[in-house]
Amino acid sequence: MTKRPFGRTKAFATLAFALLRIPFWMAAPQNQRRRHEQTFFATISEGFGIRISLQGAPSTTPGTLFIMNHISWADIPVTMSILDADFVAKSEMQSWPVIGALARRFAPVFVARDERHRSHAQADAIRARLNSGRSVILCPEGTTSDGASILAFRTSLLSAADAATVIQPVILSYLMPNGAALSLDRRREVAWIDDDDLLSGAARLAKSTTLARVDFLPPVKAMDDRKALAEKIRQHMLAAYAAAPNRPK
Repeated sequence: MTKRPFGRTKAFATLAFALLRIPFWMAAPQNQRRRHEQTFFATISEGFGIRISLQGAPSTTPGTLFIMNHISWADIPVTMSILDADFVAKSEMQSWPVIGALARRFAPVFVARDERHRSHAQADAIRARLNSGRSVILCPEGTTSDGASILAFRTSLLSAADAATVIQPVILSYLMPNGAALSLDRRREVAWIDDDDLLSGAARLAKSTTLARVDFLPPVKAMDDRKALAEKIRQHMLAAYAAAPNRPK
């Protein structure tokens, strides 16, 4: 493990600096805001000791639906520094201090995953975003894991895939800086699971340098049956996860 001297102090100082940039980018012309957003998220990732490695090529087609596994709160700054896309985020994020106000500025698709009676309306919100030409990042596991594998998918929101121009699976892995698998203890420090506190989880991540490997897999064809589509995508992701060098074990 590569320890970072004063890593936590540096991380939160970087976060404070990044937040100070927000008024300047909000005042920037609309066609320059995305560049400011990517710089913002890249700054946060770097401040928390995260190096990013890309494998494969992300779709640049408007209306792409990216299907990704979910491990940590850091998934958001890592992927948002790379992709011009909107996250599907849990609605309770809106009430978080600082983060909630910040999240609303990026206009994610907020969903309440425990309100299954609203799944059709939530899928329609994703569909509308795709139809508008915006790309969307969906984590269909519905929760985070420690990255040892990929959890079963919740399929209700995948019904919106019929509006996607491209459906591309994405695998996110957190590794040692040299690409080796994390230890069990470090893997748990990076993951953000169940009732983990956001601030303490961020502090745990920041104390050591971490490599975030993002694998963009070949696109898959849409299917009328969302459950069959979910299983097809998950099997593609599992196979790639198993074949990836130095994957978490």
